[in-house]
Formats: sequence, structure tokens, C-alpha cells
Amino acid sequence: MSDAKSIAADEQAPLVALAAGGTGGHMFPAEALAVELRRRGLRTLLVTDSRGQRYAEGFPADEQFLISAGSPSVGGPVRKAFAAAAIAGGLIRSMREFRRRGVAAAVGFGGYPSLPAMKAAEFLKLPYGVHEQNGVLGRSNRLLAKGAAFVAHAFPALAKAPAGLSSAIEVGNPVRPAVAALADAPYVSPEPGGEIRLLVFGGSQGASVFARSAPAAVAGLSDDIRQRLKVVHQARPADHEEVVAAYRSAGAAAEVEPFFKDLPRRIADAHLVIARSGASTVTELSVIGRPSILTPLPIAMDDHQAGNAAALSDAGAAFMIREGDRFEAALGDQLSECLSSPDLLVRMAALATGRVKTGAAEALADLVDEMLGGEKDWRRAA
Repeated sequence: MSDAKSIAADEQAPLVALAAGGTGGHMFPAEALAVELRRRGLRTLLVTDSRGQRYAEGFPADEQFLISAGSPSVGGPVRKAFAAAAIAGGLIRSMREFRRRGVAAAVGFGGYPSLPAMKAAEFLKLPYGVHEQNGVLGRSNRLLAKGAAFVAHAFPALAKAPAGLSSAIEVGNPVRPAVAALADAPYVSPEPGGEIRLLVFGGSQGASVFARSAPAAVAGLSDDIRQRLKVVHQARPADHEEVVAAYRSAGAAAEVEPFFKDLPRRIADAHLVIARSGASTVTELSVIGRPSILTPLPIAMDDHQAGNAAALSDAGAAFMIREGDRFEAALGDQLSECLSSPDLLVRMAALATGRVKTGAAEALADLVDEMLGGEKDWRRAA
């Protein structure tokens, strides 16, 4: 990642800093807003940490830089000291870079880098807002909420918000252009005797629980369904050989990789999706309109992934299965039920479509315009 300033279409346009942690759940919404801001003529600056570098290469920002960051809620005195030092370092660098580059406003998307970057904006008296992708306000965003010009959130309810917060507004989750391009892509159920496409992934870095359970669930399917099945499975590198061998043993065709750059297209092509219920995943399933079996991450802070999954499962668009002693058996039973009933898949796909509010990138960009004094004002100043 380079710190060098790139040439924007209009170098006089305001520069908006976007800070996000190093997971797809934080980075993809930031990417969607960056695209919309640039479409409106604004310049963007990405602020992330070392974990976010894997997303930075193709991120549509005019400028970018790395900061050190850490969790504000780690336990133990030694870990707290290291985290505090990292946050302080990130704060100092952000303040220096914001001054040098002439940042006009900032938006934080949660994750470790968001806290020092937004605090830098606050100390510099720059307007900033935050976006929460989940139904529970995250720790970093919770610490930033009271000083934010807006607290935008994805789902109708926002738990853990500070008492008396008046700046909260539901906007949905921004999605990447690759996802928006597939909005309402027609769902075609499996043809009798034809291929059945199953997509398995566990967030941006895979999920070991699916490495064990998904092939076992596939092995328990009827011969007819299993022989027609084409599995696409995103697995961690450490699980790759195990997953490949398990599908081979089950007699099912499978493509197993650690990361799929074209995941939105894979979702659109799938007849059924098995996944974690991260906010971006739930949103993309809603935008594209695909049936799913969702398993919340058990250690997710405040069980927020269960809240995300409920946005679809409560509507009949997904089945939520929690991890536990009978998880593998429950997954197998649910998978068999879904793949044996094309009509059920069609109904779930229809119910998934539009369950999460759309137009989030545009709504967030409108809020940024307001922070800058209104679109006409900044355009006239530029």
C-alpha cells in the first residue's frame, strides 16, 4: 500500500476519509460508499490496518494509508497496554495524515482502525459519522456514537446504542457494485435430473465448522441428489486438503478454494447457500435473493450474527441452525429438505429478496454531503 497521493479527477474536491477494519464485513460497505462518493465527484481516502491490506489493492480510493490499531475491549493488563499503544499510534498518525492531506470529513465502518481514525477527526474538529453493519452497535462505534454527526445502521433495531442517541438512522448495508449489479437476478430452481449448485462459505476467511459438517451433510444426501450436486466451498487453507478429501469420499463434485473474488456471482449462481450470518452476507443474500441455511458465529459479540440471520429466517427466507451437539445432523436434515423441494427453494428466494433496506450507499453519501454543508455548498467551494 502506497502513501503517495494519486491524481483525482478534481483535486479541489473535498477528501473524505473512510476507516474500516480488515474484514469483508467492514471493508465491503466502505468500498460501496467510496464508489458512490467518487461518482458524485468527491475524493476518498482509505484508512485501514495490516489486516485490511488484502482488500486495499482494488479499493476505489484516491489515497490510502495504514495505521496501527487494537481492540479497545481486550482483557488482561499486558494486552490492554499493547492495545492502548497501538490505538495511540493510530490516532497520532491519523491526525498527522488528515492534516497533511486536507481531509474534510470522515466515516468509520467499525473494526479496530475506525476508533483511532474517527477520534483523530474529532480532535481535529472534522465532522464524522459511523455506519454499523449489524443489529448490535459494535464496541468501537459505541465509543464514537455520541460525537458522530450520524450513526447509520443496517437493520431496523439497533441494540447497545447509547441512551438518548438522536443521530441514529436506518440506511441498510451498502453493497459492492458487483452485488448491486446482480440485484433481483432471476432465481431458476434446479431442473428435474439437472445440476444442483450448493455454495458454502463462512465469511471472508471461511469457517472450520463447515469444513467438517458440510461434506458430512452432503454425504448423507440421497444418491440422486448427491450425484447431481456441484459444490463450491470456500475453506481456510489449513482445511483445504481435508475438505477436498471429504467431498471426494462423499462422491460429490466440489470446487474448494480459500477465497473467491467473484463471490457475488457465485451467490447468484447458487440454488442454495450455506453460510455464516455476517451482516454483509445477509445483505447480499437479500439483494440478490437467494435461499440459505445460516449458522451464526457462536463467539460473535453480543450474539449479533443471530440477529442478522433473523432478518431472513423470521421471514421464511432462510433456516437458522446454531452450532451445538446436533449441528451436523441438523444441517444434514435441513440440507436434504431444501434440496428435495425445488418449490421450497423458489419460495425462499422470493422471500429473501428485498428483506434488507436497499440504497444504503446513496443514503450514506447523502449524509456525507450534509456533513460537508450540502452538495451545492461544497461544489461551489471547490
